[in-house]
This record gives sequence, C-alpha cells and structure tokens, in this order.
Amino acid sequence: MQTDLLEKIAAWHDADEHQKIVDAIAALPEGVRDYQLTCLLARALNNLGDYKTAISFLFSVAKEGQQDSLWHYRMGYAYYYMGKEEKALHFFEKALELNPQEEDALLFITWCQEAIARQNKESAEEYDPELYEENELSAVEAHIEKYFGAFPSVFHELVSPDIHVDVAVIEPNEERQYYTLMTIGMGAHAMTMPEELSAEYLDRAEVFLCLPPDWPITGKEETAYWPIRLLKVLARLPVEEDSWLGWGHSIAHGEPFAKNTSFCGCLLLEPQDTAPGAEECVLPNGERVLFYQVIPLYQQELDYKIAHGVGALLEKMANVTHVIEIGRPNAIPN
Repeated sequence: MQTDLLEKIAAWHDADEHQKIVDAIAALPEGVRDYQLTCLLARALNNLGDYKTAISFLFSVAKEGQQDSLWHYRMGYAYYYMGKEEKALHFFEKALELNPQEEDALLFITWCQEAIARQNKESAEEYDPELYEENELSAVEAHIEKYFGAFPSVFHELVSPDIHVDVAVIEPNEERQYYTLMTIGMGAHAMTMPEELSAEYLDRAEVFLCLPPDWPITGKEETAYWPIRLLKVLARLPVEEDSWLGWGHSIAHGEPFAKNTSFCGCLLLEPQDTAPGAEECVLPNGERVLFYQVIPLYQQELDYKIAHGVGALLEKMANVTHVIEIGRPNAIPN
C-alpha cells in the first residue's frame, strides 16, 4: 500500500498537485506516517506556502533528520520563504555539508548571504554611531598591542545604533596563557560625568575580560557567547543611561548570564597582570581612554560590595583570579 502511495505522491508532485499529497498523508491511520512520509508532507506544505506547518512536521522527526541533507534543505526552504534568512542559512549550510552535490542548497546559501548583507547595510545606513577619529583609533589599537598583545581576530559589529563596538581577541601566549577580549569603540563616547569629576579625564573607557585558554571563543551558544555579550552591554550602558562607568563600579544583571554559570553581575577594576601604563591610553588630543578589567560576581558578592564597599569585597576576593573560572568558589559563602 505504501509503495502505491509513494508512486501517487511522486506523480502528484510532478503535476504540482500538492494539496492531494497533503490530503492523502493526513488521511493515513495513526502510526502509519513514518519519517519518509512526514518529510514528503512537509515538502508539499512548503510548495503550498504553508511554511510554519511544514516546519512543525519537520521538527517532529528532527532526531531522524539530523544526518539527512533533504531534511535540512526543507527546513532551510521554509525559513527562507518566511523571510528568516539567517536561520535558513544554517540549515542550507548543513544540507550542503551532508551532500556536497546539492546545488540548490548552494544557490540558496548565496541568496541568504546576499539578503543578510543587504539587511545589514540598510540597518547600518539608518544610524550614525559615534566613532573614534582615525588617529584616535590608531592610538588605542597601538596601546592594546603594547600592553595586552596583538589581536589577529576581531568580532566586528554589523549594526551600530549609537556607538560602534568591536571586540578584539588577544589569543593565549607564553606570557599570558589565557584569552583577553577587549572592546574597541566604547571610548569614542564621552560619558556623562558627575560635576565634581568632570576635570578628571575619566569620561572615556574601554572594558575587557580574560577567559581560560580552552574557552570556545567562537561558540554561538550563549554558554560560550555571554562574555562577549557582557562586554557589549557594558560598553553601551553609559550611552543608554546617560551615565558613566569607572573603577569599583558594580553592575547587576539580575539573573545568571547563562545556564553554565551563576555569575549575575560584575565589578570593574584596573588591569590585572599587565605592565604599568596599561590602565590609560593618551589620545593625540590629550584626552585619555581608561581600561577597566571586568570581574564577574555572584549575587552574594554584589550584595556584600553594596553593603561594605569595594575595598572590603576585594579583601574577601584576594584569592580570586582575574581569569574567569566557571564555578569558582563564592568569596561570600552562605
């Protein structure tokens, strides 16, 4: 019976009679529709323009489809025609990986990439972010290389509504056997300072943090990405709140940064494990950009700092390394 049905489905597909395919498969008794028929049903739904339903059926057999290029192709097809090119690109790339002869997947990959680039360009043209002058940027980059290390790779920001914040990646080396991730662009904005500090050259800053050498630095999951997200959030905080950040400031996130950590806030300190002078870059016009190290905190540590001050907290954290350690002991145990 299934052989006859498959022959009919093939004929209906060639004749563009996709509703007949949907009706025939939907009429099957419970338990008869297997992986193959489910995928053919999704194909017919895609051809009818019912992409959301097609995706729901494909997800119902996702486990079986992980090594099937056609499953990934049909997922990508549905997302593409829903206007979700970034999601579609992921599935088309996987389809091509599983079947390098899948020329249609390659074509859709090109279309997705063009659409994403067009969207990014259109978004960027809507904004006029604050930027370093060329000579200022050169000074900041030279300072980073001198005191922190070369950064052969940079996470470039595609859309910048207010300031343009890239993240430089300084890789582990013999001198510093850990990653250093550094914002470049936060200091283009002069922060709003309290009147009593307005003459102290504290209004420009960059922030950075250090990660262990085995950190999945290019990982897309939030468990890997949250340190980069934290840097970008901190960089924009003074712009969004018309305020400032400086040494000893603590920032609460309200909940853990990701499911792999209980850190839910952070503290800004002077650079650790660096030569004297790393904390300040003098720009060509005489203004200064200060560099602050980000140290993640647990909720109890945040509360202790608010209650007793940054000095008291630092005494408690004397044995805490400046390199982020997921699951490090809480300096303020319950």
